[in-house]
Amino acid sequence: MGIRAQGFRNLSGYVPLHAGVAIVVGENNAGKSNLVDACRILFEPEVGPAGRLWITESDFAHDGSGKRIAETFELEAVLGHLDTAEQGRMVTCLAPSLGPGKARLRLRATLSDGGKVRTEWFGGDSSHPDVEAWAREAVTFTYLHPLRDAASDLRPGRSNRLAALISALAPEGHSDRGKVEAIILAANNDLRKVDSVANARERVQDRLSKLTGSGRLHQLTDLVFAEPKFDRVIATLRALMGSLGPVEITESGLGYSNLLYMSVLLSALEEDTDAALRLLLIEEPEAHLHPQLQDLLMQFLESSGHAGSQVVVTTHSPNLASGAKVERLTVLSRTAAAGNDLVGRCLGNFELEQRNLEHLRRFLDVTKSALLFSRGVILVEGVAEQLLVPVFAERMGRSLTTAGITVVNVDGLAFRPFIDLFGPEKLPLKCAVISDADPKAADVVDDDTPEQPQTQYSDAVQDAFPAQKCDGTTNGSNSTESPGSENGHLSATAQILKSLESPQVKIFLATKTLEWDLVSDDNWEILLNALKPIKPRVAEWLRRDYASSSTKDRADVLLTKVANVKGRFAQELTLLLAKAEHTDIPPHIRAAIEWATAAETSLPPTALATTPVTAN
Repeated sequence: MGIRAQGFRNLSGYVPLHAGVAIVVGENNAGKSNLVDACRILFEPEVGPAGRLWITESDFAHDGSGKRIAETFELEAVLGHLDTAEQGRMVTCLAPSLGPGKARLRLRATLSDGGKVRTEWFGGDSSHPDVEAWAREAVTFTYLHPLRDAASDLRPGRSNRLAALISALAPEGHSDRGKVEAIILAANNDLRKVDSVANARERVQDRLSKLTGSGRLHQLTDLVFAEPKFDRVIATLRALMGSLGPVEITESGLGYSNLLYMSVLLSALEEDTDAALRLLLIEEPEAHLHPQLQDLLMQFLESSGHAGSQVVVTTHSPNLASGAKVERLTVLSRTAAAGNDLVGRCLGNFELEQRNLEHLRRFLDVTKSALLFSRGVILVEGVAEQLLVPVFAERMGRSLTTAGITVVNVDGLAFRPFIDLFGPEKLPLKCAVISDADPKAADVVDDDTPEQPQTQYSDAVQDAFPAQKCDGTTNGSNSTESPGSENGHLSATAQILKSLESPQVKIFLATKTLEWDLVSDDNWEILLNALKPIKPRVAEWLRRDYASSSTKDRADVLLTKVANVKGRFAQELTLLLAKAEHTDIPPHIRAAIEWATAAETSLPPTALATTPVTAN
């Protein structure tokens, strides 16, 4: 499924949605709510809740100053995977140009000088307004708005969703209808035999007769459970729920009430077999749900998708985003390089390698999924960079939070699966990658001994970084000159990273490692003070014996001494750097921050391509 918009509010372009269950994410004002409203207009074009008109002057696109810039807007739904029966219901909407089993439904709204809105409907590949009403009605549409009062929606009454579900399970002619009416009839008869009920009815009847007289104004009374008619009975049913036993749902939390309401709606959708498509839109379902319940909700939605139904969820919750299958995610974003127009990308269309897809499914956790809600990303390989990069940005006068940039720690894992999310046909966001140019030491002296440690390189490191020999010298035959490494060469892994650069992705390499690059005359005392609470003897030894040493010698020895305490060292260093009068920021980190936070107009227009219309 997909939605195309032109001239409607701030929507422009095509937004693909994964078949079955689609999770729509993105930063604030990216267009998630407007996407939901586009669906509501397409499938309920005239009247909304409380009888208000849907299409108004404000739905036509306006510029930044509030001036209307469109007198017409178009909305289009692309539906896929229709079986033979469903195609029959939507025959006037079938679109052979999109492929077999696919349909297109399009609405054009025009605003007249008098403020009236004229609507026209088109179907399939036709440019003539010839769509039958029953074709549009073939889509059953249900909407759950944010911050809803689920308890009110489940109260007894004719609009009770629970009553609609029971009615669908027992249509006209079903034997259960007679059973329900017989039960109520018998219960009413038994109730009349209860003395207190009978006495109450007689007293009420006696006084009513005196008021109305015995003529044509005379009225008869009765006290019963309900009128023994099926529709009246099911309209009075109440949903009860509780952990220790069913109680009124008003006594349950709002979160559980909303989960109960969703359960009722999804059950009703499954029973609606007459529709070509059953569409459920859920806006911000995370309201009132703590993280564990959000995880359970996502598992529930994952298992609820089935043929003929489409669930679309919009969310600001990293919990829901990380709990969904990667391929179900649609990311909405806006960049200056795209003219600030909406860009919608479904990760399921990225054609990721299977191993990279599995990697993302496993490691795109709550923290890392924050990249889906950002304006740009800085990928780092460890906790040290994750803690220090935001501090360096603040020292540069560039707040990453204000710029909407997320720092994502890949925990020493491969960068490639995350890099593959960004590109011309993928997420049109800047992705800066900060990495080390040289291999890591595998085994170092990790005690508090003030001596020069002997660095050892493991076989695994030798395999990953073939440009480095075990003795620390460079194998020139497997190296590439680069200003990003100490000896002017890049390891094989660093070379691979550099080969992944694109208009959206830039690689920024340390000379050796972050800690090595931090060493300078201005930073030396700060580094020693950060090490002192962790390794006091080593810190004093370095201060004494390396007072007049070269920057390279200081960097070499510091690197080996903090190799096994990088996390704690980074925490101490973060506190000190934030208060330091002057800090030398490693050049590769400075460059990464400057590029990531620079105006998006620096991206070439060719970096963003138009996504072809495809229906999932």
